[in-house]
Amino acid sequence: MDRLRVGVIGVGQMGEKHAEVYSRLANCELVALADPRLEHCENVAERLGASAAVGDYQDLLARDDVQAVSICTPDESHRAPVLAALEAGKHVLLEKPLATDLEEAEEIANAVEQTDLKLMVAYLLRFDPRYVAVRDAIDRGDLGELLYIISHRNSPHTEGPKRYKQGTSLTMHVAAHDLDLIWWLTGWQPECVHATASTKLLRAKDMHDAASAVMTFKGGAFASVNYGWALPDSSTTRLDARMEIVGTKGAAYVGVYHEQAVLISRDGGIDSPDVHHAPTVGGEVRGDLREEIMAFVHCVHHDEPSPVPARDALQSLYMARAIEQSIASARTQRIQDSL
Repeated sequence: MDRLRVGVIGVGQMGEKHAEVYSRLANCELVALADPRLEHCENVAERLGASAAVGDYQDLLARDDVQAVSICTPDESHRAPVLAALEAGKHVLLEKPLATDLEEAEEIANAVEQTDLKLMVAYLLRFDPRYVAVRDAIDRGDLGELLYIISHRNSPHTEGPKRYKQGTSLTMHVAAHDLDLIWWLTGWQPECVHATASTKLLRAKDMHDAASAVMTFKGGAFASVNYGWALPDSSTTRLDARMEIVGTKGAAYVGVYHEQAVLISRDGGIDSPDVHHAPTVGGEVRGDLREEIMAFVHCVHHDEPSPVPARDALQSLYMARAIEQSIASARTQRIQDSL
């Protein structure tokens, strides 16, 4: 296999970036894009040199010249295209989360295990060098026995909520990143969670503004996960994300000074350009997203295990569902009861 021939299903903000990365990789060929907004899809295909743009993803999956797909549809719309892609014999890179419904997520995990195909869930922070450095320190024993983790992830209420459909789950969409990181960094087995949320700014959109969850794990460790869409539009950053990991011998801090590390001040205000996750450098998308896509392509080319398999990605969903149940009931939720 000289070049992996790929398609992208869902050409929104993330799907377009996936397509841009594929179009620039020497070991890939961007073949086709699919999105019900056909005119937009055609424009992106023409700009990136894809040979086809279709409105129905089934037409993309029917192509013999597509070997793998990125699926970048809305969070709640993963099941159907993933199952169809596996049925069509395509390898899948799926934007996180695996699904917003745990039963659908388990169905996807079961389906891929019945095939020889690769399915990777796109948790791009696993490819952020900062979090990789923390995991390496943990693995070396530099921090000793871990005691607790505190995470914080917030962005303006005019950002994500403006793009996402009414009722989008703050927990599944935002907290999913940190819940996956906690699982990936520690392998802790969760026991209980107590969570609360505020709904004022985004009440009309049936979304929580912000939430906070305290989770306990077997062995006595705990995590405090704080996240929201509550910053003002005038905020100096589009993303305020930090994590503190403390152990018996040491501690690690990510984003403690500033999530993006760069602030640019000018007459029109202050900006914080993305320099980590998907920055455009020299006309190409770089950062964690590019590394993540390259890892997917590598595992397909070399027939290696998926870097983030479906079964692994289920762990953060178990925690996320328990958090949502705790918010709804205003009571502590035993996480194993939600499995």
